Amino acid sequence: MPYPLIRFSTGRTNGVAHYGVLFETGEPLTACATHSPDLAPIGERTAHQTCQSCTRALLAMATPPHPGELEARPATGVGRSAAAHRPIPGHLLGYCGKALDYCRATGKRACANCAQLTKTLEALRGRAGEIILPAVEPCHSDDSLLWTPPGAGPLTFGHRRNGATGQTYCGERQTTVPNPGAHECPACLRLWAEEETFRQMYVLPDMREHAAVWEADVHGAFEERAWVLAQGDRYTISGCAEAHHVVAVSRHRYVSHVDLVVYLPGEDRVIDARVHRDRLLGIQRPFAGSSASALPAPQRQA
Repeated sequence: MPYPLIRFSTGRTNGVAHYGVLFETGEPLTACATHSPDLAPIGERTAHQTCQSCTRALLAMATPPHPGELEARPATGVGRSAAAHRPIPGHLLGYCGKALDYCRATGKRACANCAQLTKTLEALRGRAGEIILPAVEPCHSDDSLLWTPPGAGPLTFGHRRNGATGQTYCGERQTTVPNPGAHECPACLRLWAEEETFRQMYVLPDMREHAAVWEADVHGAFEERAWVLAQGDRYTISGCAEAHHVVAVSRHRYVSHVDLVVYLPGEDRVIDARVHRDRLLGIQRPFAGSSASALPAPQRQA
């Protein structure tokens, strides 16, 4: 019998939440090997802080691998011969949580923390067998998706997020979790409707023309993390066959995701998207001129 992956915590309303399975005997088994007699199942939308090891474990189980995925990569900026880290599929992020380089590691020493999380995940799969994973965040945002603070009730106002700024339309802060049962913020709805009208009238026709004349021979192709995306890039992401033309990008130093406005030629629409900052992408970027022979180095922004 498959077991659903659920959340556990020692506190009902706050504290640290862990992902794991609950056996028929009532025994919980977490993805990070946390043990406590007080662990109990909790809901999905609560004010708990999620265990970082469990977050990475969920990414490792739920993310489709990137084409040509490497088994070991070095940490960013330390060189190929440094300790080898196991990358989370589809990410330039190690099982240990370190940001990784896009090249292959040549060092013989393996990261002990990556090995530990690998061991606990193997133990989880070994005991639980087939695991039903929770729904993962989609590649493209739903226009009707509303965001609220963690633990917000169903009568709370939900806010729409603007991919061009990474903020809600009305400026409300701390809206970090989707809440489809919330009531719509009137200010967000009004400003979103204005933005949507502008996109349909001006942005969409421009992006149709832009995509129609896109030529691969005047663009450089490389693989990098989503953090380096820039306006004008086109990218592909594992698990989605659609090409994404970047209309606008917003990133903030202490935020785990990059917010985007993208054009999807296959669906012929402009839409918001959110991508984990360490997600491994196939990126095409225009050269400075059609005769350029090298791709300019991506600029990292705060």
